[in-house]
Amino acid sequence: MLRHRLLLPLALVLGASFLSPSRAAAQIRASELQSVAQTVDGTTIRVTYSRPRTRERWPIFGTKIVQWGEVWTPGANWATLLETNKEITLGDTRVPKGKYSVWMIVRKDSAWTMLLDPKWRQFHEDHPAPNATQIRVPLRVDSAAMEDVLTWSFPAINARGGTLAMHWARTRVSASFAVTPTLSEAMPEREALPYVGTYALRDAKGADDGRMIVTYERGGLKAHFEPEDSYMKTFALMRVGPNVFTAGLYDEKGVIYEVLKPDMMITFTLTTGKPATFEMRSDDDKLELTGRRLPPQ
Repeated sequence: MLRHRLLLPLALVLGASFLSPSRAAAQIRASELQSVAQTVDGTTIRVTYSRPRTRERWPIFGTKIVQWGEVWTPGANWATLLETNKEITLGDTRVPKGKYSVWMIVRKDSAWTMLLDPKWRQFHEDHPAPNATQIRVPLRVDSAAMEDVLTWSFPAINARGGTLAMHWARTRVSASFAVTPTLSEAMPEREALPYVGTYALRDAKGADDGRMIVTYERGGLKAHFEPEDSYMKTFALMRVGPNVFTAGLYDEKGVIYEVLKPDMMITFTLTTGKPATFEMRSDDDKLELTGRRLPPQ
């Protein structure tokens, strides 16, 4: 292991002696460096790693390349690095913001385990011993199409998180991740009920433009337009500030996948302490719609 770690500085010394600076800088690695990052609601997760190739070696796992039960870094050279600028949840496990070297315990007949070690600058062959500072995350293991070069990716994202995955050869491992949302559709019932009702709409020119119906369901304010808007359908009213809301759009599974701040901002005006009218404005503060509460029928 020590010999491998000494080769790089030795090569640099030799390169400085016998190669021009431009040729030394052009050195090609067997496992080239890569970095992939994903930002969700202000939280950025980045994975930096070197990318080994199979080089027609097959199989990869369960052999001398990566042995069953081994504590292995999913990369090469220096240990793969995961860093997050805010706290996240990986699987069901809390991961504080910071930098971590990434290791995996690979198993033949059971789930793999990801180890995040706060000692992030480690050589790939210096497998860390189990210790109390490590964070352990169960990983899902799936068969996949052949991938010659080890690849980290974020194959799925939504407004609250997504999936982090590593794919090499015919094996793909993954874990879901979640971020702390800056806005929530949740709202206490006593605070939400004053907004519930039907509002007559007018466009920016004052022409009638249908209605917006506001309800309280599943712990939050929901709204929809009549006639129905084919893009928004039923959406969440997410509180941004006192009497100010934006829209959260739901996917087919009822999960918010997009938040329309600042593209749609709805500001209510109160009369005798109760929301009576509102203005809907776009990100350039252009008035798009006004609403007036209708008497209950």
